[in-house]
Amino acid sequence: MQDISFDAFFSRGIERAKPKYWSLLGNFCLFGLAIVVAAITVIGILIIPALIAGLIHFLLASARGQEANFGASFSAGFADGMWWKSLFLVTVLTVGLMIGFMLLIIPGIYLSVVWYYAMYLLVDKKMDIFETLQTSRKLVHEQGFWKIFGVLLVINVVNSVLSALPVIGLLGLFLIPFVMMIYVTMYENAIGGDSEDEVPALEAELIP
Repeated sequence: MQDISFDAFFSRGIERAKPKYWSLLGNFCLFGLAIVVAAITVIGILIIPALIAGLIHFLLASARGQEANFGASFSAGFADGMWWKSLFLVTVLTVGLMIGFMLLIIPGIYLSVVWYYAMYLLVDKKMDIFETLQTSRKLVHEQGFWKIFGVLLVINVVNSVLSALPVIGLLGLFLIPFVMMIYVTMYENAIGGDSEDEVPALEAELIP
């Protein structure tokens, strides 16, 4: 793990996103549409965590120069028990954060930061549910809790400001590829896969 500066997460994430911007945006829209359709029914809601896992699979594959497309990543969200594992993890995260926010808010904020990599670890490292939580907490503290908190805070504040502006808020959609690659850069740095001198210029196909 490299000790990189706060602003480096943003600059490296943006550089990662540039060469595959439209692929990232297109695939995000496809996953977003799938999530909206799934949310229509109670049963459909149960597959939303698997769809999120599929999107993370796509982002990691894309960032690492592996074959990345919607079909393969969608399938990855349901393969090898990922459907129930992602559902269980999201349930644990939701319950844990709800309890944390009820305890004077501060514990909830803390958990939302230190558990941020849990889903990435589940998809990438195939860890068991509680191991992802423990490892995520360890990685965040190794990187620097306040540094990761700051990155997440800046992104959330920008998103909130854009969402509050009716017309300009639509422009937030076009920032999503950069935001997703910032998150991936944070994770890759956490597990020791980020390089200061090399930002992958990769291709990711958009296959409906």
